[in-house]
Formats: sequence, C-alpha cells, structure tokens
Amino acid sequence: MDRLNNNSRNFRKLLLRSCRSILLCSVLFTASTLISVERYLSYFDVQETMDEMFRLHVENKELSPLLVRRSIKLYIQQFDPDKIYLLKKEAQPFLELSNRQVQQVIDGYYQNDYKTFEDLNGVIQGAILRHRRIRKENEEIMLSSNQVENKNISNKQLMNYADSITELKRRNYYHLLEVLKYQGRKKSLKTLSSEIKEKMFQLWERKRVHFEDSYLEGENAPRIAQHYLTLNILKAMSRSLDAHSGYYSPDEAYEIRASLQKQFQGIGVTLREDYDGIFIADLIQGGPAHSTGMIEIGDRLVEIDGNSVETVSFYEVLDQLKGSEGTTAVLGFVREKESSQKSYQVKVRREKIIMSDGRLSFTSEKFGSGIIGKIVMPGFYDNGSSMSLDRDLRSALRALKKEGELLGLVVDIRENSGGFLNQAVKVASMFINGGVIVVSKYSDGEMSYNRDMDGREFYHGPLILLTSKASASASEIIAQAMQDYGVALVVGDDRTYGKGSMQYQTLTNASAKSFFKVTVGRYYTASGKSPQINGVKADIVVPTVFSPYNIGERFLEFPLTNDHLDRGVVTSMHSLKLKSNKNIAAPSVPYLQPRDTDWRKMLGKLKSNSKERLSNDKNFNYFLKVIHGKAPSKSLKTTKKSSLSSNFGKDDLQMKEAVHIIQDMIQIHVK
Repeated sequence: MDRLNNNSRNFRKLLLRSCRSILLCSVLFTASTLISVERYLSYFDVQETMDEMFRLHVENKELSPLLVRRSIKLYIQQFDPDKIYLLKKEAQPFLELSNRQVQQVIDGYYQNDYKTFEDLNGVIQGAILRHRRIRKENEEIMLSSNQVENKNISNKQLMNYADSITELKRRNYYHLLEVLKYQGRKKSLKTLSSEIKEKMFQLWERKRVHFEDSYLEGENAPRIAQHYLTLNILKAMSRSLDAHSGYYSPDEAYEIRASLQKQFQGIGVTLREDYDGIFIADLIQGGPAHSTGMIEIGDRLVEIDGNSVETVSFYEVLDQLKGSEGTTAVLGFVREKESSQKSYQVKVRREKIIMSDGRLSFTSEKFGSGIIGKIVMPGFYDNGSSMSLDRDLRSALRALKKEGELLGLVVDIRENSGGFLNQAVKVASMFINGGVIVVSKYSDGEMSYNRDMDGREFYHGPLILLTSKASASASEIIAQAMQDYGVALVVGDDRTYGKGSMQYQTLTNASAKSFFKVTVGRYYTASGKSPQINGVKADIVVPTVFSPYNIGERFLEFPLTNDHLDRGVVTSMHSLKLKSNKNIAAPSVPYLQPRDTDWRKMLGKLKSNSKERLSNDKNFNYFLKVIHGKAPSKSLKTTKKSSLSSNFGKDDLQMKEAVHIIQDMIQIHVK
C-alpha cells in the first residue's frame, strides 16, 4: 500500500474513514448517531453520571477548570472533527473561555445549569443550516459540470477553523469531491454521470442530515432537545477525563457488548447502503439468514414484512430488523447479479447468534519430525458461559498436538486491541508455571495481584508473540508478562500500542441505567513495568504494516503518563504465594527480575540470523519501501518483475519470519 504523501491526503484519510463508518452499518453493530431512545436523558443525568465517574477515576475527582476547557473542545470536535462547519470566529470564543466563564460552567454543573453548552449548541445549529445551503450550492455546481475541480486542502489550513464563508465553501467542495471519489472506487467507476452523481449526493445528504438532526432535533420538543444535548455533554465530559473514558448510547453499548462477548440477537446479516439501495454485505456463518440457504451477499433488500424499504432511511431499516428472540421477519430481495432481477421472499427467525468471526483461529506447518503451530488471537473475549478465549486456546493446543509433535508456536496478536483482563491472566497462565501475571494499582493506592493458580503449563517449548503497534491493553499484559518470565520472545514492531490503564465499565450489563467506561487504575507486570505510553519493546524487530504510522497511546488526547512500581516496595515477585486468582491486596511484593531462560540466552544469535534473512529478502525489502512511501505506486502484480510479483502481497511476511525464528530456536536448543 502506498503511504499518503501530499498535503491534503491526511484529510482524505480521515474523510474516507468517516465515509466507511457512515456508509457501512450492520444489523448487529449499528453506528447510529440519532439513537433509538430507550430513556430520555435530562440535565440531572450529567452530574449523577459524572460524579460516579469522578469517584472511580484514577486521577480526576471533580470538575476542574482543565476539564471544563477540555470538555468544550471535545464537544466542538465531536461535532466538527474536519473543521468544515464552524468559522474561527464562532469556535474561538468557546475555546478561549475566560477564567470567570469557566467558573460559571463549574457552578452551573452543581445546579444542573448548562447555559454555556446551550449557547454553543445554538452556534452549531446555525452552522448546520448554513452548511446545508453550502452543500446544496456545491452539489449543483458539480452536477452542472462534467469537469470537477480538484481543490486541495493543506494540512496547515485544516489545523485551524476557516476564516471566511468562502473558505468554508472550498472545504465543503473538497469534502463532497472525496465522497464522489470514494463511492466511485467502490463501484469501480472511471467516470461519473450527472445521474450517478445526483444519486451519490442524495445518499450523502441522508447520512449527513441523520447526523445533523441530533443537534437540531427538538425545536418543538424540549424533552428530546435536552436528551440529545445531555448525551453530547456527557460524551464530551467523560472523554475529558482521559483517552479511554467515555459515555455511550444504548446502541453503542450494544455494539461493544456484542464485540466483547461474541454473541448478539438478530438475523445475522450485515447491510451496506449505496446510491442504488441497501444490500447484503455479509452473512454470519450459521446464523438464521445464512441457514435459510436463500440469501446471498450482494442481494438487494426491497421489503420487510411486505413494506417497501425503497424510500425508508437506512436507520429505519435497521430498527425494523430488530426484534425479540423467536420472532420472525419476512424479507424481500432482488438478486442483482441475475439478469432477470426477480424478487423473492425469505422468512427469517431472530435468534441468539454466537459469532465465529473475531475468535481464535489456528494453522500449522510441518517442520522436522513435528509441526510449528500458528495461532491468531484477535481479542480477549468472554461471554460469561460457554465461550471464551482461554477455552478456545486450550482446544487449539489440543488439536495442534494431535497433528504431530508441537515443536514451536507463534501466537499472533498484531491486531489484538484487548478485551477482558481475566482472559489475559488465564491465557498468560497457560504458559507460565506459577507467579504473578499482572499488578493493578488504583487511585487510592490500593494494589491487587492476579497470578497463575493453575500450576500447569499447556506448552513450554519455543514460543513467539507476534506483535505490532496495534497490539494494545490485554495483549500487552501477556506480552510483557511472558517476556518478563522468559517463556516467549516478542517479535514485531519496535513497540506495542502503550495502553497500561484499566477501565471499569457498565457496557456489558445490558440493564445498566447508563453506559460508560472510566479509567480506574494502572496495571504493571511482574517486573514492575507498565506498558503505558512506552509499550512493550520487541526482542526482535520485524516491522509490520503499522510501523511507519503514529499509532499508540502517546498520540491520543489526554493520555495518562508512564510510571513504574516503587522498587523500594516491590523487588522479587515470583516468591509471592497467593491462594486464588482473584484480586488480593498485599502490603509489599518484590520485583521479579526478568528470567534469563534458554530462549533469552540465544537472543543475540536469533537477532543476527533474522537481520541477515530480512536484508536478503527481496519481498520484505520491497514491503518496507512500500510502507514508507518509497516504492512505485504501481502495484507489483502488474509489473514484469516476476521474481517479486509472484509472491508479494500473498505471503504474510511477518508470520513467515516468526516461523523462521522459531526454527532457529528449535535448532539452537537441540545443539
């Protein structure tokens, strides 16, 4: 992939990311802004919820001037992240509140008075109405001309709000241009007729109006208006605490809950909308829709229970497809890929669905007299009953051992952004024979310890954890712990993401009054280290596709700082004897000195072997040029350089090198 390199491309990346999130929603994961209200929020909910979050938060215990300024900034950012709605003269007064004005916000907080936010919301409402007029003008210009002017926006310009209406119009024009390009690429269209452009604009208008209405809603319905204003205030205030605290709507909580528990209730389809209608983007394997055998990816949805969806908004369609377990829906489809395009109907029953997507998977390859196992762990999931990562991992290890002698193992957590802490402890414990896995330190100074109580090693041979800058949170716990104990080598980008904080959350409690997560403490591994900001350092650096990018905790707004456990309090933790895997407070625990195991003793040789291999690997060197923007933009697959094009992009180059390192570990250990 080519790295974007001109001045406007960072803007384009952000826009396309927002396009994808808006234009692709699913029945199980709905990214709706204008939520289906289950309980109307009021100003009283702000203090009630935030006081609970302040009580739990690791650092911030009350609404301070710093948090007020952050909250106002975040309120504006969550509305206008691309700076295409507000003028500088409109945003600046709120971004530069005087000390007196800040104190008024704090005083108002304790009196359920949010006048400053109401005033800001009034400015936003005016900006939305103006933006709709500008959009309409720019759409008409683009529709009346076959030639669309390519107006670039520089990063420097986008750092600030527009000084004039003229500049706002230019930014909006560029925004619409990127919408056309994105939709055109999706359909592989080289040229766009006026008719197609008009359809694209109509689709985009529906999406933007849906988003904008959450700020405009309730002119004649004060209760609804206060609900959305309260929701936006809570989102801004909660995010002001730190990079990982936040408040969520019921729909957003449902999405996160399904992701963590790998189960949801529905018909098991993913929908996408484009200018030609609403289509099946994916089917959950084994789900109700898939089990009918009649629905295919690419089919266009035209009816629900006999009612046409041709003129119904995408979000109304999602609502219509929801329902209680055991109820049915009769769906009407047109199969676009067939020339006759006849419609057909399917009766689908709503059921509880266990997701296989996003769960552990494994493969193996032969080596010597046995095999090398390759396990991919996308997340640390647990539905509280029959399905969890540790269960899947034990099953995978048993299955691999049946294939042959398990001589080596690569565990891939390159795209694992975390999950349940208890799963990180259970997974690490499968490779560590006794000992503390993670230490948690809370805001009041209380410390708790999670350790391996099983006492069994499910595998103790050559082991590599394949990581990247995207490996975060729970994946960093196991990487640091297993590195500390010397049972595994960490291979990948020079560091992991750098999230060393813990969150209390209500998201997995479907009956919670409000849905939020709040940072309550920091975690450390047995050596007293925290991955916060710095991440887990790789033992052997093998760059991934993430390596050139500014990914990680250090690049987020309002991250916690890095620290480590006091060596005067904690110095040889492996001797600690605890009786259970639950959090147990202890007055003092010494550090574990990182174990100098056989695998760590051979690290020098392993590094030199890897460095030599990669330097002589033409595919890997081309890969490095591509990710750093130094290779030709033309795909290798279309060139005549067959020695490269035959393999480039087909092999997982990092996994391939990890297997080579495992092979070295096996051979050196035998010697």
